[in-house]
Formats: sequence, C-alpha cells, structure tokens
Amino acid sequence: MACLMFGQVLQVLPKREVVVGIGSLKLDNLDTLIEKVLDGYLAYGPIAKDGEYAFELIKPGIKPYLGCAVTMLPAKHVLQPVNQMLFSFWLGNGFKIEEPALDTKLAILGISPCDVHAVLALDRVFGGTFVDPYYWERRKNTLIIAANCTEVARESFCTSWGTGPELYSNYDLLLTEIADGYLVEVGSSEGEEVVKDLGLSKATQSDLNDKALRLERARANSRKKLPITPNKLHKFLKDNFDHPAWVRNADVCFSCGNCTFACPTCYCADIRDEVRPSRNVGVRRAEWDSCQILEFSEVALGANFRRPRIDRFKHRALHKLSWMKQQYGLTGCVGCGRCVRWCPSWPERRGRITSLADPVEIVADLMEPREKFKIERPGSTIV
Repeated sequence: MACLMFGQVLQVLPKREVVVGIGSLKLDNLDTLIEKVLDGYLAYGPIAKDGEYAFELIKPGIKPYLGCAVTMLPAKHVLQPVNQMLFSFWLGNGFKIEEPALDTKLAILGISPCDVHAVLALDRVFGGTFVDPYYWERRKNTLIIAANCTEVARESFCTSWGTGPELYSNYDLLLTEIADGYLVEVGSSEGEEVVKDLGLSKATQSDLNDKALRLERARANSRKKLPITPNKLHKFLKDNFDHPAWVRNADVCFSCGNCTFACPTCYCADIRDEVRPSRNVGVRRAEWDSCQILEFSEVALGANFRRPRIDRFKHRALHKLSWMKQQYGLTGCVGCGRCVRWCPSWPERRGRITSLADPVEIVADLMEPREKFKIERPGSTIV
C-alpha cells in the first residue's frame, strides 16, 4: 500500500490496491526505469549539487543518486512547496477566485525509508479533522519509488525509530541496490503498471540474500542511537521539563530555523495575501515558517508567548519527540539527521561531538545529573 492508516481511518488517504504474488524483480539498468517514469510523471529525485544532494526535478540525461543520500531538503517540498500560491482573487463586479491545477502526476524517485515515514506523518497532519486540499491533491497523484539504504549516514539514527534502513510497506516501488543491479519490489497496482513493460526478470534467491546481507550490514554500521527507548520518551521528557540542560542548549542556539526547515516532518507555514496597489487583485500564498524564529509566535499588539529562546528551543524538541506522538500517533522525528547536519552552531561551542539540534544529544544531556550543570542565572531570557 502507498499509505498506512494509523488509528482512525482518514477518508482522504490515497487509495492503493495491494498487489499480491508479483514477487521481487531484477533491474539491470536503472535508465530504463527512469525513462518509463519520466514518460508518465513529473519526477523528482536526489540530484548531486555542490557536493550535496537535493530533491530536484529529474530531466532526461540526469541520473538521480539512489545510494540513500540525505538530501539538503526532504522530499516534503514536492508535496508542500516552500512557497506556493493557494489561489488568486479579483474584486470587482462580485468576487472571483482561481486555484492552480494540482492534478499533475508526480513521482518521487529514490526517497529513503525514513523520508517515507515522514510523509506518513504529514499524511496524518494534513488529513485529520481539518484536511489540507492542496497537500492531498498532490499526494493522491504521487508515485512513491523508495530506495532502501545499504549505507547509513553518520548523522542518522533511523534504527532507533525503526524507520530505516529498510522499508517494509507504504511504497509503489521499492529498490535495493545489489551486486549487479537493483532488486525491485512492487507495492501497488500503480507500481506494477510502471514496471510491467520493462522485461524485468524474476529475482533469484542469491539476489534476495544479497539484499538481506547489505541491509544487515547497514544496520550494524549504524552507530548513532537514542539513549532511551522511544516508548519511554514521553514520560522522560515530562519528568525533565525543567532540567537545567535546556538552558545550556538554548544559550548556544542561533534560533535560525535551519533545523525545522531541514526537518521532513515540520509543516508550519505562514499564510499571507499579496495585493496590488489597486486593492482589487491579489494572490494568497503559503510559505514555510519556523517555530524557532522570534516572530513566529507573535500575535496582535506585539504579544509573544514564546519570546525567550529557551521556550522556542524546548518547544521544537518536545513537539518532535513527544507532543506529535500524542496528537497524531506518530513521532515527529524519523532519525534522518538533517537537523544535525545543518545546524550552524558548531559543536566546538559546547564541547560536544554533535550539533545541539541533535535529538540524541538533547536526550543524552537530559540524562545527566542535574548537579552537573552550573547555571549562573535561573533561566535564559535571550531572544
């Protein structure tokens, strides 16, 4: 299935017919699959860019990287664009609005297991009591071609959450790199349609063993782990809400928002109207926003209920690791490690080996005895 339903059934979830009995196929040349996808879809995939990888539009002749790269921005920007026009409007003889067409068939090629889990979290957010029609119009027309991770990035801790390195469901096609090509597993009728004319051969037991060995090696090489089991996190964070470690972390945070913009499950956006001087023509836009930015929580007359930086820092960590689980049934962290990689507050500033945006490091700090932290003031008021 392309989408897993947790708890109550969300009526807007894209329906996918489960394909049974196809088994695993062998793909010798990735180019043939890419050509087939480009023939019917507007496809995005990890493209090399200045020494990093970014989910960008795949064009003929440009091959995406399927080595499970942690891209700069997650695939969520395909479903929830950084800056999107919701509708344009005219005021004159009456009121008229026009919405953009969102029925384009999309494909996300080479999306990693943790990012697929992040999409499932966004499904819960945008498909709950209040449905976001812009997200769902894109989502129901999107083909998920995932790639198992035969290597785990040093910042990643997906094994702590069970979100990688292997994906077990919620895909249309699943690729795994093996010795002489790719193992292809079909998860939906849409995925079957893509591969049915490619002349793929049946995978051998040797191919399946190769896959299992590579994924087991990836799991064994994943050294970064949460110091506490996920099911104990909520009570642990609640018990340590006033731990002095929060102050130490917040004091070296730039409050820049990088961690939230890079996060695959952060979904906050700012809605604004852009109106021409005539005041009768304009557009409404949604643009990514961040709870770490001072103005985010500002309301009428300048009041701000998260003005101190420590309040914003703590809010992000607790929302990712605890509150989102309570609200949506899915933890807001999938262990991709992007927040670690793109935090500009260098580790040397705090004498640690990883960035302060790292959930693993935050939890580890909270496990230290309170007496270890010498706080010279009762709380941080830095904005």
